[in-house]
Amino acid sequence: MLTLGYSQVTLTQEQADNIAKNIQELQIKSDSLTVSDSLKTSEIGLLNEKLSLTEKELELANQKTKLVKPSWYENKWLYFGYGTVLSYAIITLVNQADNIINIF
Repeated sequence: MLTLGYSQVTLTQEQADNIAKNIQELQIKSDSLTVSDSLKTSEIGLLNEKLSLTEKELELANQKTKLVKPSWYENKWLYFGYGTVLSYAIITLVNQADNIINIF
């Protein structure tokens, strides 16, 4: 049992080089993951900022629609009323003119 604890492993030069290469590749992958994570974090921050700006824009648009009211000349019911009164007046005038002509 004691020999297992104190035993020494000897690696060939090729095995040592492979281990060194693997360590370097893992360090490169770790660095790229760190850069990728930082990019994702900054992208999330930008998306959150864009979302808050969009919400503010929506709120301002709602306030704008409350402030902008149609003018009196843009009211369809007003034109309907004018048309009705004008039609009634013309019809009444034509009937009165017809009555006057029939009397003579």
